[in-house]
Amino acid sequence: MSFNHRKVAPIGRAGHERAVLKLVQGPGVVPTPVAPAREANLNDPEVVETVAGNGSLADVLAERGRLSETECRAIGSRIASALEAIHERGIVHGDVKGANIVMAPDGELWLADFDAAGAASSPRSRGTPQRLRNRTALDQSDDFVAVALLVAECATGILIDPTAEWTASALTQLGCSSELAHDLAAVLADPSDPRRVASLLGSPENRLPHAARIRAGNDPTPTIDFEPTAIASLDPLPSTTEAFPQPATPIGWQEKIHQTFDSSLIRLRNKQSELSDRLRRRGG
Repeated sequence: MSFNHRKVAPIGRAGHERAVLKLVQGPGVVPTPVAPAREANLNDPEVVETVAGNGSLADVLAERGRLSETECRAIGSRIASALEAIHERGIVHGDVKGANIVMAPDGELWLADFDAAGAASSPRSRGTPQRLRNRTALDQSDDFVAVALLVAECATGILIDPTAEWTASALTQLGCSSELAHDLAAVLADPSDPRRVASLLGSPENRLPHAARIRAGNDPTPTIDFEPTAIASLDPLPSTTEAFPQPATPIGWQEKIHQTFDSSLIRLRNKQSELSDRLRRRGG
């Protein structure tokens, strides 16, 4: 059984994502393998390798529609705590959503897919429009807004408009309990304090949902590039040039990549959203 997951990232993003993962490794973050799989080629500019999980939270929502309040609060608390540690390293995830939350084999959650991440206050060039209040710069509070909206989505089965001003009354009408609606409204009004966010959303003893029976790589809102022409020349994060030393290249992986995916599509920067969608459906 293989515990490694190979993801084909948008061109010019894989090295960036590997560097970010190296910086933020810890509880609540998808692990990178201790030793690369024999056939893996981490020198390939489009390949990111992480430890495989049991599908995503988006798969769970697609299977169940909506989750219990206890499960919703557990999700919010766990992800907020993981983000607090990530933010302490000066990094913003930038794309918190169900498809980017992996159900870990031990029943916990992992934040994954850091190809939209970057240093706080740096320009945002990638993300999911339906889940962002703005596209300008990466901001730590935006991650906590995304967590609150994700919890509301889990509780109601409805994708919440991030640009609207959500009151407790409006969230209750969507299907949140009165108590959860008030807590979510408080987070949305002031998402600046990570510990307050985590404490409002849940407690450590709350139980997380089980993984979906069918893990189909659901992502109803694909991540896209806002500035496709800038991706190929993307600079590494500050102080990450040496963060991810590259191992020797085993023979065979590059050839398999080209047999599986049409290399011409991989290199067309104006087709990034289409490529991401196709790869997720193939489990990539």
